[in-house]
Amino acid sequence: MINDFKSLFNQNSIIINNDVVVGLSGGSDSIFLLYYIKYLKEHFGFLGSVFPIIVDHRLRIESNDEALKTKKLATKLGFDPKIIKIKDRYASGNLQNWARIRRRNILYNVAQKHSADIVLGHHYDDQIETIYMRLMKSSGFDGLIGIKEVTKWKEIKILRPLLKIKKIEILNFLASKEISYVTDKSNFDYKFERVKSRKVLKLFKENKFCNIEKKLYKLSTISKRFSGSLNKIENIWKNDNVIYYPHGSISIDLENFFLLFKKNILFSSYQLGKLIKNVGGNDFLPRKINLIQKLRDFFNGKINKFTINNVVIFKKLKCINLIRENRNIKFELEVLKNKLLFFDNRFLVLSKFNGKLVSDNNHLNILNDFGDNESMSKSYKYISSTIPNLKTLEGKIIKPYLYTIDNKNINNNLKIKSNYDLIFIKGKI
Repeated sequence: MINDFKSLFNQNSIIINNDVVVGLSGGSDSIFLLYYIKYLKEHFGFLGSVFPIIVDHRLRIESNDEALKTKKLATKLGFDPKIIKIKDRYASGNLQNWARIRRRNILYNVAQKHSADIVLGHHYDDQIETIYMRLMKSSGFDGLIGIKEVTKWKEIKILRPLLKIKKIEILNFLASKEISYVTDKSNFDYKFERVKSRKVLKLFKENKFCNIEKKLYKLSTISKRFSGSLNKIENIWKNDNVIYYPHGSISIDLENFFLLFKKNILFSSYQLGKLIKNVGGNDFLPRKINLIQKLRDFFNGKINKFTINNVVIFKKLKCINLIRENRNIKFELEVLKNKLLFFDNRFLVLSKFNGKLVSDNNHLNILNDFGDNESMSKSYKYISSTIPNLKTLEGKIIKPYLYTIDNKNINNNLKIKSNYDLIFIKGKI
């Protein structure tokens, strides 16, 4: 049992050294996380500002009372928590995913405002459950790594310092200190995948010879090692065979991709899926079975063109070309000068003017960055309709200065190169 925080620090490698936004649900995990950060401030010289954010999803009658109780708990610890209510109402689809996206966006907006990192309270049990759920869905090695201690969403760093701490240790610590917390009834609702998975894992753990947790954790370690090796191979292959155009399209060497496809269908479709995700600005990869079937038809000569996940894919002039469909694109986004903005989940926007992004219906963005890819240049009107102009508050229309950036290089210190930069991000954001 954890009686103090000394053993917690012995288990952790994460150093929190920036201002932080804390996702505070009021549950045992997030309250424990808040105590952890308080201990950092009192004993380890952490001088950063802390912004605890309580997101009220308004999905349950008691959610408002729980948010107020959580705020009271955080205030007693010396913090200044804020309650933010989700404005829109859940209508249909995956409820937990709906809530996750809105919660993530709220935390991101606060973190961006304060140039802070985001700290979340995921722990060891969450990690085991995540690996198990992904294994049941036949996830690839990247997915089987599970939850990472340090990640980035756009330019914001996400920290999860409790991943080595077990749930029982958290509960025992809170009980020993008589620390109260909120109990979310949805954590016992078996209509949710995680709750069902938790029950299955509990049954596994009753078999002392099974040691399911150790095996899943080992799977995560092996997946991380293997994924790292694959990423190195992937980067070498991309450098030789993939062209990223500043306007948001991609070309792939047809012959070399076909050779890769013949050697390993799963690996090649996975690589193409990531490129499709990049061009389409999607949150998820295309469905594996669907993409493999499309590729089989593609290389068997049954089709020369197909569309998947908002991306048009066609072969011509020794290339496989990936172009963003000119639909499902949300223009009219507000732009603030000298502040990072992300457009269509694939472009970074930097501007010297306030204004908004508007569509170019007249196709005035004559794009001259296609190189020798004639088939891509013939699609310039189609492509141009996916590229926004900037309309200033005075009504002036500014065309974008286009270039690319690696997702690893996104940060708050980027220098603007023109009045309006539109930067295609290579890799997931």
